[in-house]
Amino acid sequence: MVASCDPEVREALLAAALATLESARAAGLAVDPVTIRERTADESEWRDVWKQFFRATRVGRLFTVRPSWDPWQARDGELVIDLDPGRAFGTGAHPSTRLAVGLAEDWRDGRTDVRRFLDLGCGSGILAIAAAHLWPEANGLAVDNDPEAVACSRENFARNRVRSVALATGSLDRAEGVFDVILANLQADVLGALAPAMAAKVAPGGCAILSGILPEQVDEVLAAYTDAGLAPARRRDEGEWAALLLRPARLAG
Repeated sequence: MVASCDPEVREALLAAALATLESARAAGLAVDPVTIRERTADESEWRDVWKQFFRATRVGRLFTVRPSWDPWQARDGELVIDLDPGRAFGTGAHPSTRLAVGLAEDWRDGRTDVRRFLDLGCGSGILAIAAAHLWPEANGLAVDNDPEAVACSRENFARNRVRSVALATGSLDRAEGVFDVILANLQADVLGALAPAMAAKVAPGGCAILSGILPEQVDEVLAAYTDAGLAPARRRDEGEWAALLLRPARLAG
């Protein structure tokens, strides 16, 4: 085991380690011999070492998310999102993000006439950036109730030269009018509570892409949106996560 701590909590950390070892011995576990070593580490060691675990990552069929310290070069046909992991959710490493991007790509295959899109709960802004690439003629809106996430999205929009997406702090009530595509990577209970309001924001012929759902939560989320007038048109799963593409009920299928 390796642990890093500030000097003032060294004794507490050591005591906790020794207590854990004693508990393991009392339970009959073979933990000995035990060797404890200490050394002083420079701040730069732990500040940057995590970067080796975050490299250029493929997200969907078309996109690669590239951190600033990775020299990776895009190949023909690839769309690049320059994004450093930071203070808001959404780096492409989580399945729920990949699922949402994949469904957006699926929708783009048959629908290039998107005029407005919404990224609800935008976090880092990754879904809005992807949508801006998929529909370069469209105007977007990215909304989050966390001002820090909105600030992070603004930085990432600048980094990726995205100028077609406006930003707002708040929730769905900040999104006026209707949208051809709504992207919402949120918790299932939040998605369920937003069902009536979100369904009302889907333009005729448009879609809502919902992610952040566990497979066992799909039926409950679907029930809320079916009651609100949307029906499933496509579903994607990855590991322990699922995402849905919903359309107005009369158009789904």
